[in-house]
Amino acid sequence: MKEPSKEVIYFWTFDDRKNRWLMWYIIALSIAIWFIIWWFITGQYGMSFLLILIIWVTYFVENSSEDIITVSITELWINVSNIFYDFSRITSYCFIYDNENAIYMKLTLNKRWVWFIKLRVDNEIVANLKQILPNFIQEDPQKDLTFSEKIINLLKL
Repeated sequence: MKEPSKEVIYFWTFDDRKNRWLMWYIIALSIAIWFIIWWFITGQYGMSFLLILIIWVTYFVENSSEDIITVSITELWINVSNIFYDFSRITSYCFIYDNENAIYMKLTLNKRWVWFIKLRVDNEIVANLKQILPNFIQEDPQKDLTFSEKIINLLKL
């Protein structure tokens, strides 16, 4: 039996930097400090500690993530910044649109603790991927951005 080729079928990169304005950080920090003070005043020390822990984890996850994400597709897997997702671990994929513009490709995984991955795409990448991916994974119907995703994109979270 012939071994499948591990050559890259398709490849793209996208910028995943968080370009937040200064006021965003001031507002977020003000709200967090207000909650911490309020919970200390009311004696809910656990909630204050939990919020500090969430802020700390978010800060380190954001600062240790890569700015440029590379995605490559082979006959065996999808490689997202040197993390390999075998096609047997990917349940389906769909493209998420904002009006007529493709925004994300959402990979649904059957993996514990990680249920999906959203990869930035544009209409040109989607046109190429629609020819390649149906050979390997089931496609779900295209979806529009939900209200919460629109807010997340607007606030650049």
